[in-house]
Amino acid sequence: MLFQFSKKPHRPEHIFEEKGRIGRLSQIRELVLGAQDGLLVPLGVVSSVAGAFSNNNIVIVAGIAEALAGGLSMATGVFLSSQAQRQVHILEIEKEKEAINTYPEDEREELVLVFEKEGLARNDAETVVKKIATSPKSFFTTMIQKELGIDPEPPGAPMKDALYVGFSYLVAAAIPIFPYFFMQPQQALIWSILFTLIALFVIGILKATVAGLPLLKSGVQVLLIGALSGIGGYVLGSYLPHLLGIK
Repeated sequence: MLFQFSKKPHRPEHIFEEKGRIGRLSQIRELVLGAQDGLLVPLGVVSSVAGAFSNNNIVIVAGIAEALAGGLSMATGVFLSSQAQRQVHILEIEKEKEAINTYPEDEREELVLVFEKEGLARNDAETVVKKIATSPKSFFTTMIQKELGIDPEPPGAPMKDALYVGFSYLVAAAIPIFPYFFMQPQQALIWSILFTLIALFVIGILKATVAGLPLLKSGVQVLLIGALSGIGGYVLGSYLPHLLGIK
């Protein structure tokens, strides 16, 4: 059984806390996203460079360069995508607000049709809409949710999302690079992959905890993805230079 309801007394007023709780879960999602990429991409880079050049300095420089570029790229990408999503929502909300002010009767009829489609009889749907329309705020909120399928409050916080992803990427990227500061290339490669796989397994567990999925399955799934990435990067780095005549 994946989900269990809390045995604490149910409080109807907890509904006002749910939006904040979901927002915090979204922040965990951003952290997991950044950390997972921060492990996999640098692991592929340092593994391929270690396979091509038995020189720790080259591996470290390549790893740090990728970590900085990758962290910045992830942060800016998340910022722009979150900002774009927010701007689209704001535009659609403003258009709907204008429609409600300009064509109030048509908008009420639209809401009646929505409730009819959801199973209410025509008379009941009209009664519900009439009651909702007595509160402009309730009517506006209901129209946004029912017609557009979005929340009246624009989603996301672009700067915060970007900082979460960029920070988690940089922290995670240090894990596959770290062994090359203290070990010989071949030994460092083994420990780099090992540490990364452990970290990936932990991330899989965290993802499963947030999403309510089987813990072991999620941990193993993310771990296997990381293993394939590390092996693929090392093989590519070992054989590509020969094919290109570099080594």
